[in-house]
Amino acid sequence: MYVLITCSVLLILLIKYLVHHRNFYILSWKLPGPLALPLIGNSLAFFCNNEDIFQRAVNIISNYPSPMRFWLGHKLTIIFSEPEQASKILSSSNFSDKGEVYRFMKDFDGDGLISGSGPKWKNDRKLMAPLFGKKSVQVYFSVIVHHTNILLEKLEPCTQKGTFNVVKYLHRCTADFVNETIIGEKTDAQNGHFDDFLLAIDRVYDLVHARMVKVWLQIDWIFKMTHFYHQQTQAKNTIHGFLKNVVRINEEKRITKTQLSGTILDNILNIKNQHPNFALGDDLIHHLSTLYSASEDTITTISAFTLLLLGMYPDVQERVVDEIRCVVGDKHDLEICDLSNLPYLDMCIKDVLRLFPIAPFLMRTTRENFQIDQYVIPKGCSVIVSIHNIHRSSKHWEKPDEFYPEHFLPEAVMKRHAHAYLPFSAGPRGCVGKSYAYMALKIMLVLVLRKYVIYAEGKVGDIELKTDITVRPKGRQFPIRIDFRK
Repeated sequence: MYVLITCSVLLILLIKYLVHHRNFYILSWKLPGPLALPLIGNSLAFFCNNEDIFQRAVNIISNYPSPMRFWLGHKLTIIFSEPEQASKILSSSNFSDKGEVYRFMKDFDGDGLISGSGPKWKNDRKLMAPLFGKKSVQVYFSVIVHHTNILLEKLEPCTQKGTFNVVKYLHRCTADFVNETIIGEKTDAQNGHFDDFLLAIDRVYDLVHARMVKVWLQIDWIFKMTHFYHQQTQAKNTIHGFLKNVVRINEEKRITKTQLSGTILDNILNIKNQHPNFALGDDLIHHLSTLYSASEDTITTISAFTLLLLGMYPDVQERVVDEIRCVVGDKHDLEICDLSNLPYLDMCIKDVLRLFPIAPFLMRTTRENFQIDQYVIPKGCSVIVSIHNIHRSSKHWEKPDEFYPEHFLPEAVMKRHAHAYLPFSAGPRGCVGKSYAYMALKIMLVLVLRKYVIYAEGKVGDIELKTDITVRPKGRQFPIRIDFRK
């Protein structure tokens, strides 16, 4: 009798669940996609080494027209890989809520500018966005130049090394100027004094991504039984401990009326004083954690990819160097006005961002039913915009899988859909820090290329990619050789 009652209750709950989610199943039946199994959906596709997940996802999406369906466990996800569809999603407030999997970032970043949603996120973003305007970030030019000059010194012994992984040097350099300009702390990372923090934040990227794509790790009680949970706790203590100490020091400076340094943190504390409901509790730490990781990791990764590709394509490198010589000339010091006169370098950076977008997949959740093409996406459904697939589509790019800066000649840009290129997302959730990132990238690349010739083996197709919170080569390897430029 007890078994019969239990089975009846479970059947009623199942029927209730199916009725409540009927629109999801109706939509799923209309869309192409891989065969899904009961309960686990398509999760077995990601039952593999973490470094292989990215390519598996890209291959699956490439095999179906857009939109397609994919079941992450029992949760339906609709994947879009056409610019027209991406435009509707990214420009609509109906899709301004982040997908549920972003909750795994919240252990570190709370409701920050990347992981947050809703009215508070919107208000915080509105208050903080002006801090990263093009003119606002120019005050940090000299700090970035200073730390890049230290990088040039650190690279000198590498001229005798043969092939080496350049990302370690870029990682430390970027950490130094991001900490000084955004966090307000001089860390001397280029002398190895910040390595514990850098190792912790790299581990966080791997842990967050693993939970996003592996359904069994999304169950909290299972996750807490794994060694990943212990690693997460250690990393969080290292990252938040450093940031809390920096905030404490800066707040003490305000009490003692010590002269402030004009960092992003100083400006955020000004906002906090003027708006009592801004950055309550741990919000300030979460904002700093978000700003640090979004800026440092982006600049490190894209500068490393750019140097790698310039080494692989020496003709492109020489054209960039000729442009730098023409603009900068024999001046000892780079000037900020020089950065706006380097159109070919701009094109190179843009094509690197096309090939290796910072966020290859953007996930959103619908607030209400929303029609795209002939399909109605039901309220609460997860959608993914596959920026990687859009950026590698032969429909929109002359040489989609090659490093070809001419993709960004004015006449080529005019012929393309505006949302065929989405390096920093778009719409209400577009990246606020892109002006800071572009300035830092140009400074680093100009100074490195003035002093060194870059060499690298292979072509774009030889780079095997993985992803955590962004796209990287497997093993985080950016192998190059350098020599002094004559």
